[in-house]
Amino acid sequence: MAVVPYPNPLACAQPVEPAPRIAAASPPQDAVLAATVTRWLREQGIDVGGWPQLQRLAGGMSHLTYRLRYDTHDLVLRRPLQAHGGLQRMRREFLLQTALAAHYPVPAMLRLCADPAVAGAPFYLMAHVPGLVPRRRSFADAALSADQARQACANFLDALIQLHRIDPRALGLGDAVLAPPSAHHLRKLLIHWLGRHVRLKTWHTPDLRATGQWLIDRVPARQPACLLHNDWRLDNLVFDRDCPSRIRAVLDWEFAGLGDPLMDLGIVLSYWIEPGDHPLMRRYQWQPSHLPGMPSRDELVERYFAVTGCSDRDWTYYQVFGWFRYLLALQELHLRHAIQGGEEKAFFTGVWALIHYLHWKCRALMRRG
Repeated sequence: MAVVPYPNPLACAQPVEPAPRIAAASPPQDAVLAATVTRWLREQGIDVGGWPQLQRLAGGMSHLTYRLRYDTHDLVLRRPLQAHGGLQRMRREFLLQTALAAHYPVPAMLRLCADPAVAGAPFYLMAHVPGLVPRRRSFADAALSADQARQACANFLDALIQLHRIDPRALGLGDAVLAPPSAHHLRKLLIHWLGRHVRLKTWHTPDLRATGQWLIDRVPARQPACLLHNDWRLDNLVFDRDCPSRIRAVLDWEFAGLGDPLMDLGIVLSYWIEPGDHPLMRRYQWQPSHLPGMPSRDELVERYFAVTGCSDRDWTYYQVFGWFRYLLALQELHLRHAIQGGEEKAFFTGVWALIHYLHWKCRALMRRG
Protein backbone atom coordinates (compact mmCIF):
# COMPACT_ATOMS: atom_id res chain seq x y z
CA MET A 1 0.00 0.00 0.00
CA ALA A 2 1.32 3.43 -0.89
CA VAL A 3 1.24 5.01 2.56
CA VAL A 4 4.52 6.79 3.28
CA PRO A 5 5.48 6.96 7.00
CA TYR A 6 7.67 10.06 6.94
CA PRO A 7 9.82 10.74 10.04
CA ASN A 8 8.17 14.11 10.59
CA PRO A 9 4.77 13.96 8.95
CA LEU A 10 2.11 16.47 8.72
CA ALA A 11 0.57 19.07 10.74
CA CYS A 12 -2.54 20.22 9.05
CA ALA A 13 -4.21 20.98 5.79
CA GLN A 14 -2.76 23.25 3.20
CA PRO A 15 -4.88 26.32 2.51
CA VAL A 16 -7.91 25.22 0.53
CA GLU A 17 -10.74 26.89 -1.31
CA PRO A 18 -13.25 28.66 0.98
CA ALA A 19 -15.04 25.98 2.96
CA PRO A 20 -17.60 26.04 5.74
CA ARG A 21 -16.09 27.15 9.02
CA ILE A 22 -17.49 27.94 12.42
CA ALA A 23 -16.62 31.41 13.65
CA ALA A 24 -13.87 31.57 16.24
CA ALA A 25 -14.46 32.70 19.77
CA SER A 26 -12.38 35.90 19.48
CA PRO A 27 -8.97 34.38 18.68
CA PRO A 28 -5.94 36.63 19.12
CA GLN A 29 -5.03 38.91 16.26
CA ASP A 30 -2.40 37.44 13.96
CA ALA A 31 0.47 39.63 15.14
CA VAL A 32 -0.34 39.03 18.80
CA LEU A 33 -0.72 35.29 18.26
CA ALA A 34 2.60 35.05 16.43
CA ALA A 35 4.37 37.00 19.16
CA THR A 36 2.94 35.13 22.14
CA VAL A 37 3.47 31.67 20.60
CA THR A 38 7.03 32.54 19.59
CA ARG A 39 7.87 33.76 23.09
CA TRP A 40 6.32 30.60 24.56
CA LEU A 41 8.38 28.38 22.23
CA ARG A 42 11.57 30.15 23.27
CA GLU A 43 10.62 29.63 26.91
CA GLN A 44 10.33 25.93 26.07
CA GLY A 45 13.90 25.96 24.79
CA ILE A 46 12.95 25.78 21.10
CA ASP A 47 14.84 28.26 18.92
CA VAL A 48 12.56 28.86 15.95
CA GLY A 49 14.71 31.57 14.41
CA GLY A 50 13.02 34.94 14.13
CA TRP A 51 9.34 35.72 13.70
CA PRO A 52 6.92 33.61 11.66
CA GLN A 53 4.73 34.19 8.67
CA LEU A 54 1.33 33.29 10.10
CA GLN A 55 -1.56 31.97 8.03
CA ARG A 56 -5.02 30.81 9.08
CA LEU A 57 -5.80 27.47 7.42
CA ALA A 58 -9.24 26.85 6.01
CA GLY A 59 -11.51 23.99 7.00
CA GLY A 60 -12.26 22.48 10.37
CA MET A 61 -15.62 22.54 12.10
CA SER A 62 -14.50 22.59 15.73
CA HIS A 63 -10.91 23.82 15.69
CA LEU A 64 -8.79 26.71 14.47
CA THR A 65 -5.51 25.92 12.75
CA TYR A 66 -2.66 28.25 11.88
CA ARG A 67 0.52 27.69 9.94
CA LEU A 68 3.63 29.40 11.38
CA ARG A 69 6.58 29.50 9.00
CA TYR A 70 9.81 30.38 10.81
CA ASP A 71 13.33 30.52 9.43
CA THR A 72 14.11 27.09 10.86
CA HIS A 73 10.70 25.52 11.54
CA ASP A 74 7.45 25.08 9.63
CA LEU A 75 4.73 24.49 12.23
CA VAL A 76 0.98 24.22 12.60
CA LEU A 77 -0.93 25.28 15.70
CA ARG A 78 -4.25 23.60 16.50
CA ARG A 79 -6.65 24.93 19.15
CA PRO A 80 -10.36 24.64 19.96
CA LEU A 81 -12.81 27.22 18.65
CA GLN A 82 -13.96 28.12 22.12
CA ALA A 83 -11.75 30.50 24.09
CA HIS A 84 -12.15 28.46 27.29
CA GLY A 85 -11.77 24.76 27.91
CA GLY A 86 -10.67 22.11 25.45
CA LEU A 87 -7.50 21.08 27.29
CA GLN A 88 -8.67 17.49 27.72
CA ARG A 89 -9.42 17.18 24.00
CA MET A 90 -6.11 18.80 23.01
CA ARG A 91 -4.15 16.53 25.35
CA ARG A 92 -5.98 13.46 24.04
CA GLU A 93 -5.22 14.29 20.39
CA PHE A 94 -1.61 15.10 21.24
CA LEU A 95 -1.00 11.87 23.16
CA LEU A 96 -2.76 9.69 20.59
CA GLN A 97 -0.77 11.03 17.66
CA THR A 98 2.47 10.87 19.63
CA ALA A 99 1.81 7.19 20.31
CA LEU A 100 0.76 6.49 16.71
CA ALA A 101 3.91 8.00 15.18
CA ALA A 102 5.81 4.69 15.34
CA HIS A 103 2.99 2.83 13.60
CA TYR A 104 1.26 5.20 11.20
CA PRO A 105 1.78 8.41 9.16
CA VAL A 106 0.46 11.05 11.55
CA PRO A 107 1.45 14.62 12.39
CA ALA A 108 4.73 14.90 14.31
CA MET A 109 3.84 16.40 17.68
CA LEU A 110 6.06 19.17 19.04
CA ARG A 111 4.54 20.69 22.19
CA LEU A 112 1.23 20.86 24.10
CA CYS A 113 0.35 24.15 25.85
CA ALA A 114 -2.23 24.16 28.64
CA ASP A 115 -2.15 27.93 29.16
CA PRO A 116 -5.09 29.59 27.32
CA ALA A 117 -3.43 33.00 27.62
CA VAL A 118 -0.84 32.13 24.97
CA ALA A 119 -3.14 31.48 21.99
CA GLY A 120 -6.63 32.15 23.33
CA ALA A 121 -7.17 28.48 24.26
CA PRO A 122 -5.08 25.38 25.01
CA PHE A 123 -3.25 24.24 21.87
CA TYR A 124 -0.60 21.98 20.48
CA LEU A 125 2.06 22.48 17.83
CA MET A 126 3.17 20.01 15.20
CA ALA A 127 5.40 19.89 12.15
CA HIS A 128 3.90 20.92 8.84
CA VAL A 129 4.32 18.50 5.92
CA PRO A 130 3.74 19.88 2.43
CA GLY A 131 1.52 17.99 0.03
CA LEU A 132 -1.89 17.90 -1.61
CA VAL A 133 -5.03 18.19 0.51
CA PRO A 134 -8.14 17.58 -1.63
CA ARG A 135 -10.75 20.31 -1.81
CA ARG A 136 -14.49 19.97 -2.04
CA ARG A 137 -14.57 19.56 -5.82
CA SER A 138 -10.94 19.21 -6.87
CA PHE A 139 -7.83 17.32 -5.83
CA ALA A 140 -6.09 20.48 -4.58
CA ASP A 141 -4.29 21.95 -7.61
CA ALA A 142 -3.47 18.56 -9.16
CA ALA A 143 -5.18 17.29 -12.30
CA LEU A 144 -5.52 13.57 -11.65
CA SER A 145 -6.01 11.08 -14.44
CA ALA A 146 -8.74 8.50 -13.95
CA ASP A 147 -6.08 5.88 -13.14
CA GLN A 148 -4.47 8.15 -10.54
CA ALA A 149 -7.84 8.91 -8.96
CA ARG A 150 -8.66 5.20 -8.81
CA GLN A 151 -5.30 4.43 -7.17
CA ALA A 152 -5.68 7.32 -4.71
CA CYS A 153 -9.01 5.86 -3.60
CA ALA A 154 -7.56 2.38 -3.30
CA ASN A 155 -4.84 3.82 -1.04
CA PHE A 156 -7.46 5.84 0.83
CA LEU A 157 -9.33 2.65 1.72
CA ASP A 158 -6.19 0.58 2.34
CA ALA A 159 -4.92 3.22 4.78
CA LEU A 160 -8.17 2.91 6.72
CA ILE A 161 -7.82 -0.87 6.79
CA GLN A 162 -4.21 -0.49 7.98
CA LEU A 163 -5.43 1.71 10.84
CA HIS A 164 -8.00 -0.90 11.86
CA ARG A 165 -5.24 -3.54 12.01
CA ILE A 166 -3.11 -1.65 14.55
CA ASP A 167 -3.21 -3.31 17.96
CA PRO A 168 -4.41 -0.52 20.31
CA ARG A 169 -2.51 -2.17 23.17
CA ALA A 170 0.75 -1.48 21.35
CA LEU A 171 0.14 2.27 21.78
CA GLY A 172 0.44 2.08 25.57
CA LEU A 173 -2.37 4.59 26.17
CA GLY A 174 -4.76 4.59 29.10
CA ASP A 175 -8.55 4.63 29.14
CA ALA A 176 -8.58 8.44 29.28
CA VAL A 177 -7.26 8.47 25.70
CA LEU A 178 -8.79 5.25 24.33
CA ALA A 179 -11.69 3.94 26.39
CA PRO A 180 -12.49 0.23 25.88
CA PRO A 181 -15.46 -0.20 23.54
CA SER A 182 -18.67 -1.84 24.68
CA ALA A 183 -22.32 -1.99 23.72
CA HIS A 184 -23.04 0.08 26.84
CA HIS A 185 -20.57 2.77 25.77
CA LEU A 186 -22.04 2.99 22.26
CA ARG A 187 -25.55 3.14 23.65
CA LYS A 188 -24.54 6.01 25.96
CA LEU A 189 -23.00 7.86 23.02
CA LEU A 190 -26.18 7.50 20.96
CA ILE A 191 -28.33 8.69 23.87
CA HIS A 192 -26.05 11.73 24.17
CA TRP A 193 -26.37 12.42 20.44
CA LEU A 194 -30.13 12.10 20.63
CA GLY A 195 -30.25 14.64 23.45
CA ARG A 196 -28.11 17.00 21.42
CA HIS A 197 -30.49 16.63 18.49
CA VAL A 198 -33.47 17.62 20.66
CA ARG A 199 -31.60 20.73 21.88
CA LEU A 200 -30.51 21.79 18.40
CA LYS A 201 -33.67 21.02 16.41
CA THR A 202 -35.46 23.86 14.63
CA TRP A 203 -38.73 23.84 12.73
CA HIS A 204 -36.74 23.65 9.46
CA THR A 205 -35.26 20.25 10.20
CA PRO A 206 -36.80 16.76 10.60
CA ASP A 207 -37.28 14.92 13.86
CA LEU A 208 -34.48 12.34 14.14
CA ARG A 209 -35.62 10.76 17.39
CA ALA A 210 -37.03 7.64 15.73
CA THR A 211 -33.73 7.07 13.90
CA GLY A 212 -31.72 7.55 17.08
CA GLN A 213 -33.98 5.19 19.00
CA TRP A 214 -33.73 2.60 16.22
CA LEU A 215 -29.94 2.66 16.66
CA ILE A 216 -30.13 2.55 20.47
CA ASP A 217 -32.46 -0.45 20.40
CA ARG A 218 -30.23 -2.40 17.99
CA VAL A 219 -26.69 -1.79 19.28
CA PRO A 220 -24.68 -4.89 18.33
CA ALA A 221 -23.57 -6.84 21.39
CA ARG A 222 -20.05 -7.37 20.03
CA GLN A 223 -17.84 -4.28 19.91
CA PRO A 224 -14.37 -5.08 18.48
CA ALA A 225 -11.53 -3.01 19.92
CA CYS A 226 -10.27 -1.61 16.61
CA LEU A 227 -8.70 1.82 16.39
CA LEU A 228 -11.09 4.17 14.54
CA HIS A 229 -10.52 7.58 13.00
CA ASN A 230 -14.25 8.42 12.97
CA ASP A 231 -13.96 11.18 10.34
CA TRP A 232 -12.31 9.43 7.39
CA ARG A 233 -12.49 11.65 4.29
CA LEU A 234 -10.19 12.49 1.40
CA ASP A 235 -9.78 16.03 2.73
CA ASN A 236 -8.41 14.68 6.02
CA LEU A 237 -5.44 13.18 4.20
CA VAL A 238 -2.29 14.71 2.71
CA PHE A 239 -1.17 13.22 -0.59
CA ASP A 240 2.30 13.39 -2.11
CA ARG A 241 2.68 16.19 -4.64
CA ASP A 242 5.03 14.22 -6.90
CA CYS A 243 2.91 11.05 -6.76
CA PRO A 244 -0.63 12.23 -5.98
CA SER A 245 -2.02 8.78 -5.19
CA ARG A 246 0.43 8.27 -2.29
CA ILE A 247 -0.61 9.25 1.24
CA ARG A 248 1.88 11.23 3.31
CA ALA A 249 -0.14 11.84 6.46
CA VAL A 250 -3.54 11.54 8.10
CA LEU A 251 -5.13 14.57 9.80
CA ASP A 252 -7.80 15.47 12.35
CA TRP A 253 -7.87 12.83 15.09
CA GLU A 254 -10.31 14.61 17.40
CA PHE A 255 -13.00 11.91 17.06
CA ALA A 256 -10.69 8.88 17.17
CA GLY A 257 -11.60 6.01 19.45
CA LEU A 258 -12.08 2.26 19.69
CA GLY A 259 -14.96 0.24 18.28
CA ASP A 260 -16.28 -1.74 15.35
CA PRO A 261 -14.42 -0.89 12.10
CA LEU A 262 -17.77 -0.75 10.31
CA MET A 263 -18.41 2.50 12.19
CA ASP A 264 -15.59 4.07 10.14
CA LEU A 265 -16.89 2.53 6.93
CA GLY A 266 -20.40 3.87 7.59
CA ILE A 267 -18.96 7.35 8.11
CA VAL A 268 -16.94 7.05 4.88
CA LEU A 269 -20.12 6.34 2.91
CA SER A 270 -22.07 9.19 4.50
CA TYR A 271 -19.62 11.66 2.92
CA TRP A 272 -19.05 9.84 -0.39
CA ILE A 273 -20.66 11.58 -3.37
CA GLU A 274 -21.11 10.02 -6.80
CA PRO A 275 -21.71 11.85 -10.12
CA GLY A 276 -25.30 10.59 -10.32
CA ASP A 277 -26.31 11.67 -6.82
CA HIS A 278 -29.08 14.17 -6.13
CA PRO A 279 -28.01 17.80 -6.76
CA LEU A 280 -28.47 18.55 -3.05
CA MET A 281 -25.83 15.98 -2.17
CA ARG A 282 -23.44 17.36 -4.77
CA ARG A 283 -24.08 20.94 -3.59
CA TYR A 284 -22.81 20.14 -0.10
CA GLN A 285 -20.09 17.60 -0.84
CA TRP A 286 -16.94 17.72 1.30
CA GLN A 287 -14.48 15.89 -0.94
CA PRO A 288 -13.89 15.33 -4.68
CA SER A 289 -15.18 11.75 -4.72
CA HIS A 290 -17.08 12.50 -7.95
CA LEU A 291 -13.95 12.80 -10.12
CA PRO A 292 -13.46 10.38 -13.05
CA GLY A 293 -11.91 7.14 -11.83
CA MET A 294 -13.25 7.43 -8.28
CA PRO A 295 -15.15 4.30 -7.20
CA SER A 296 -18.81 4.17 -6.28
CA ARG A 297 -20.04 3.58 -2.74
CA ASP A 298 -20.85 -0.02 -3.62
CA GLU A 299 -17.34 -0.56 -4.98
CA LEU A 300 -15.79 0.86 -1.80
CA VAL A 301 -17.88 -1.47 0.35
CA GLU A 302 -17.11 -4.51 -1.82
CA ARG A 303 -13.38 -3.78 -1.67
CA TYR A 304 -13.43 -3.27 2.10
CA PHE A 305 -15.13 -6.58 2.82
CA ALA A 306 -13.04 -8.45 0.23
CA VAL A 307 -9.74 -7.20 1.71
CA THR A 308 -10.63 -7.48 5.40
CA GLY A 309 -12.81 -10.57 5.38
CA CYS A 310 -15.06 -8.84 7.94
CA SER A 311 -18.59 -10.08 8.45
CA ASP A 312 -21.27 -7.85 6.95
CA ARG A 313 -23.88 -9.03 9.45
CA ASP A 314 -24.25 -5.59 11.10
CA TRP A 315 -23.50 -3.56 7.99
CA THR A 316 -26.98 -2.02 7.64
CA TYR A 317 -26.82 -0.88 11.26
CA TYR A 318 -23.56 0.98 10.69
CA GLN A 319 -24.80 2.52 7.45
CA VAL A 320 -27.65 4.06 9.44
CA PHE A 321 -25.15 5.01 12.15
CA GLY A 322 -23.06 6.94 9.58
CA TRP A 323 -26.11 8.77 8.20
CA PHE A 324 -27.37 9.64 11.70
CA ARG A 325 -24.02 11.11 12.72
CA TYR A 326 -23.85 13.13 9.49
CA LEU A 327 -27.42 14.40 9.90
CA LEU A 328 -26.60 15.66 13.39
CA ALA A 329 -23.55 17.50 12.08
CA LEU A 330 -25.59 19.14 9.30
CA GLN A 331 -28.29 20.10 11.79
CA GLU A 332 -25.73 21.84 13.99
CA LEU A 333 -24.18 23.67 11.02
CA HIS A 334 -27.62 24.81 9.87
CA LEU A 335 -28.42 26.21 13.30
CA ARG A 336 -25.08 27.98 13.78
CA HIS A 337 -24.87 29.53 10.37
CA ALA A 338 -28.29 29.79 8.69
CA ILE A 339 -30.29 30.51 11.86
CA GLN A 340 -27.77 32.22 14.14
CA GLY A 341 -26.01 34.13 11.36
CA GLY A 342 -22.59 32.48 11.29
CA GLU A 343 -19.89 33.46 8.81
CA GLU A 344 -21.06 30.75 6.35
CA LYS A 345 -24.72 31.83 6.43
CA ALA A 346 -25.06 31.99 2.64
CA PHE A 347 -23.60 28.51 2.17
CA PHE A 348 -25.77 26.77 4.79
CA THR A 349 -29.07 28.59 4.28
CA GLY A 350 -30.51 25.80 2.15
CA VAL A 351 -28.90 22.82 3.89
CA TRP A 352 -32.19 22.03 5.65
CA ALA A 353 -33.40 20.56 2.34
CA LEU A 354 -30.44 18.19 2.24
CA ILE A 355 -31.14 17.13 5.84
CA HIS A 356 -34.74 16.21 4.89
CA TYR A 357 -33.55 14.33 1.81
CA LEU A 358 -30.90 12.32 3.67
CA HIS A 359 -33.34 11.59 6.48
CA TRP A 360 -35.72 10.11 3.91
CA LYS A 361 -32.90 7.94 2.50
CA CYS A 362 -31.92 6.85 5.99
CA ARG A 363 -35.49 5.86 6.88
CA ALA A 364 -35.72 3.80 3.68
CA LEU A 365 -32.54 1.98 4.67
CA MET A 366 -33.95 1.28 8.13
CA ARG A 367 -37.08 -0.25 6.63
CA ARG A 368 -34.99 -2.58 4.46
CA GLY A 369 -32.84 -3.54 7.46
